[in-house]
Amino acid sequence: MEEYSEIKLLLCCARVQMDATTAAQIPALLQAGIDWDLLLQIAVQHGVAPLLYWSVKSACPDAVPPAILQRLQRLFHINAQQNLLLTQELLRLLSLFEAEQIPVLPFKGPILALTVYKNLSLRQITDLDLLVDKSHRSQAIELLMAQGYNLRIEVPWETHLIRENELYNIDLHSTLAPKHLSYPLQNREVWLHLEPGLIGGKPVKMLTPEMDLLMLCLHGTKEGWHHLNRICDVAELVRTKPLNWQLLQQQTEQWGMRRLISLGLLLAHDLLQVSLPQPAAEWIARDRTMGCLARSVKQTLFSPATGRIGEVERSLFHIRTRERFQDQFWSWWGLMEHSGWIKPTAEDQAFVPLPPALSSLYYLIRPFRVLRKYGTTLLR
Repeated sequence: MEEYSEIKLLLCCARVQMDATTAAQIPALLQAGIDWDLLLQIAVQHGVAPLLYWSVKSACPDAVPPAILQRLQRLFHINAQQNLLLTQELLRLLSLFEAEQIPVLPFKGPILALTVYKNLSLRQITDLDLLVDKSHRSQAIELLMAQGYNLRIEVPWETHLIRENELYNIDLHSTLAPKHLSYPLQNREVWLHLEPGLIGGKPVKMLTPEMDLLMLCLHGTKEGWHHLNRICDVAELVRTKPLNWQLLQQQTEQWGMRRLISLGLLLAHDLLQVSLPQPAAEWIARDRTMGCLARSVKQTLFSPATGRIGEVERSLFHIRTRERFQDQFWSWWGLMEHSGWIKPTAEDQAFVPLPPALSSLYYLIRPFRVLRKYGTTLLR
């Protein structure tokens, strides 16, 4: 990750509250010179423009060019209005699901903005995430379509629906992660780790802080941690929520997801100076893979080529975030099956020439050739 002034300033500002140590860095960064257009572009790309505006208007409003400050303010107000509309829609839909006796769990989106950021305007929300059990999936889709939503994308693990020219977007999940990523966490475990909450005066079931952190790290890992807002979510949750670290350790080790959590925590610590308790620091220190994984994320986080990362690299990253061999294997197998890599190629035929009568053996040869080619990267 290049440490130029715009990135340093953005990392200082990508938080709800700026402490004295962070604020003290800003004058020197401003003196070094800031390309404000570039800073705004990066903030928008990473979904943290609201946090940037929130911080600079308090820490250094006179140093920001008026035109940039106005653009940030306009983006902030647009985001606030959009978030309010989405929150109202969420509350309306939750009432409809309740009336139809369809159990539904809202997560991320307005829930995270209100309970973690403590301000609906500070988190950029693009859609509403809802989790329903597979047995209620069809019924939930029918309910949403009766409300004017149109089916846009449907895959085995989630359904994406839109309404009013994409003003309202819903990701209806039947699992927290795609099956091909082979995470052992089952829906029944998620439903067992809920707590009561209140959103807009309405009682709502929501994830416990520990499950919320796991979910955020799961989704960050799924995307390769390519956007700063995912790391901000983890940072703000750790800062604001009381976490039972002993329980978190037990759960993540049981599910083979300790490395996944550790990576999210390490990124929040390294980039946004989140203080980690001793148990979390010890998890990270014990895992020799952690440093390499975190470096790979930080090196590409603000790279212009981030959006074009190859499928192979993304898949290898997913596998390396698993600490148990069996999870690495099934994740590797699931990714091969999902991406079509299991189908033999000309390279497999060149690697081991076989007569046509034995061509079916290429389905056995291919996995071993892929492991031979990329196994060294997995072991780094």
